[in-house]
Formats: sequence, structure tokens, C-alpha cells
Amino acid sequence: MPSANMPSDPPLKLNIFFLTTAIACVEKGFDVTALEYTAQFSHVGAGLMISSNASRILVDMGLRKPLDACGIHLRRTVFKKWDDGAVLSKTIYLDAEEKLGAPLWQVHRADLHDVLLAKAKSVGVNIRMGAKVKKFNPEEPSVVLDDGEVVRADIVIASDGYRSRARSEMLGRQDDPRSSGNSAYRALIPGAVMRSDPEMAEFMDMENQTTFSWVGDGAHILGYPIRQGEFYNVVSTQTARRATGAQYVVPVDSSEFMERFQSWDPKLVGILKKLPKDGVLEWKLCDLEPMESWLFPGAKIVLIGDASHAMLPSSAQGAGMGIEDGAAIAELLARAESKSQIPAILKTFQSFRLPRTMFVADSGRRNAKKWHEKDAKGGTVTDDMWNYDVKTEAREIPMEVV
Repeated sequence: MPSANMPSDPPLKLNIFFLTTAIACVEKGFDVTALEYTAQFSHVGAGLMISSNASRILVDMGLRKPLDACGIHLRRTVFKKWDDGAVLSKTIYLDAEEKLGAPLWQVHRADLHDVLLAKAKSVGVNIRMGAKVKKFNPEEPSVVLDDGEVVRADIVIASDGYRSRARSEMLGRQDDPRSSGNSAYRALIPGAVMRSDPEMAEFMDMENQTTFSWVGDGAHILGYPIRQGEFYNVVSTQTARRATGAQYVVPVDSSEFMERFQSWDPKLVGILKKLPKDGVLEWKLCDLEPMESWLFPGAKIVLIGDASHAMLPSSAQGAGMGIEDGAAIAELLARAESKSQIPAILKTFQSFRLPRTMFVADSGRRNAKKWHEKDAKGGTVTDDMWNYDVKTEAREIPMEVV
């Protein structure tokens, strides 16, 4: 059986795309060795949207129960005017699962990671910690580790994030992320703090789980409960202040977050007054220049996830696209009758995944532009992308001829 080696670099630490791909390939009968740079597991991130295009894949993996336990089903989105909180638009998703065939989850990234990691271990993914990849050999294919060990496979899948070593090696040059000029403040407010204030009741109503988004005047900010109300997740996007140049993630005092939005809707200001003093991070927001190819010469090593199509968080599809990648590549590999078909399979993967991911990435840029106008109207351009079944498409798409 073909095996898949999946190198990773910090700060990804067995990222979601990496784990989804490994699980999907093992479930198709392949032997998978996962190579992880760090010596032990750790978590990054906060709230995350998993829409139906991605959640259907996780449900098919048997993860419905654990994700229902840690996630919350999105019921509504409400867009508000930045200064006075007037409602600009409202979308109801009460029957979304019936229409789309899979749930809309809002989860903590760490919880999704833990669920996937437990699944990967249970199905037999061979995870090697402390295995730093320093070189790729596209002919064999193989990777060379820091200690000189050569790890060979039939296919190498590189999911090492938007600061990808694999991508730079493939291009023959350092390929730095493309700054949007914006950054995101991210913070978690304890749910108990929110519930202690009657003015915050509408924001902590998990029976009607709602993403509230304030838009306009060159920025946007959104909030929603996660971990069954343990925290209120708050994320803003605005012109970068400290997260510039080589600074990708910078701890900031909560007063900086407050200062930026002090003239906004009083209800929003009330939320921000509850920010913890510590734990607020400013993240530099980047994507990557679109690539014409995700394949190393010989088409036996492929980039997936953020390494190939990093996108802005305003698409709400960064995780979704990587999850789709993992499911798609497993379905295509399952169609192989011999190892000689691997180049054709990976070219097929690229040919149908590249246009979709480029379109979705562009939607994120369009959302941000729309939401940052002085008189923003709210709404998104991405909801239609949720009604998509990548596994069916991967099973039916004609195979490339090599």
C-alpha cells in the first residue's frame, strides 16, 4: 500500500489539515507516517467555524458525537452597524443541516485538534514526534530529517502551513506570506464574566447561537460563545499596529483592543470592557500568492492546506479548505490501481482543487473589503460555498492523463 509522509514545521504542531489527511488516507487502507517537528503536542488559536462542506467530512469519519460535545451549532448571524449597533442584516440557519446535509459548528481550534488527534491515534496513524524535515527529494520521493535519516514513501504530502518550508523548496526561493496590511486582535472572555452582566444576555444565548458582526469604518469585529459557553470568542480585523514585518503574533494589552474600538457601538464596547488583561494577541493577517502548481517535479510530492492556498480569516474557510483537501486526496488515491498512477492522481487533485480554493480565497478578500466600507451593509459572499461535497466530486472527476 502507498504510504504518506506529512512533514510539519512550527507553529503548526500537527495541524488540522495534516490530521484530517492522515485519518482519511488510513481509512482508505493506506499506511501513513506523520512527521512532526515538535517534541510534544501543544495548541494555538481560539474560535473556529466548521461549515457543512467540511463538517460532512468529519461526520463521515465518525466524529459527530465528540464534536457535538465540544462545539455549538450556529443558528444565526447578525450584522450590526459599527457606531450605533443598528441591525444591517440577519440570516437564520435553523434548518441548515436539513438543507445542507451536515452541521454548522463553532468550536475551539484546540478541541477540534484534540478530537482529530485522538481519531488519528485510534486508526493507527504512525506519528513521529521531534522529526524535523530539512530536505525533500521529489524523485524517490523521500524526505531527509535533521539527523540525516532518509524517510521514503510512495507519496509525500506537505502540510506545513503558510510559512511553508516545502513550498519555498519547491519554488527554489523563500516565499514569504503576503501581508494584507491588516491584523486581528483575538481574545477569549470567560463566559462567567459575560453571564454576570444582564446586558450581555443576548450574546450568551446558546439556544440561538449567534455570530454578531459589527462592520464599517475600516474594520470589523465578531463575537460568539464557544466551549458550551465557557468562553466568548472575540476577533477583530483592522489596520495592523504591532504585528508588522517579521512580527506575526504579538501579545498586547487589552487596553489597545479597547482603544481601537472605543467609539463603536456601546454594546460592543461593553463586551470589550470585559476582556482579560492578559491573553489578547495581535495576529498579522496574511495569505499567499496563488500558485500555478502545488506539485514538486515528478508529481509525487504535493502541498496541501495553507502551504498551497493560505487565505484570510474573512473567508471563514481556511480550515474548511484544508479538510476538503485531505478528504479529496484520500478519495483519489483510493482509485489507484498501481503506484504508477500516483502522478496522474496528484495532477487530478490539483486540477479540481486549485480553482475552488482560489475562488474561496478571493471571497475572503471581498468580504473584508465589503465589511470595511464606511457604510458597510453586512452579509457575506461565502454562504453558498457550504453546499459542496468534495468526496463525491473526487470519486467522479475524470483522471488526468500523464
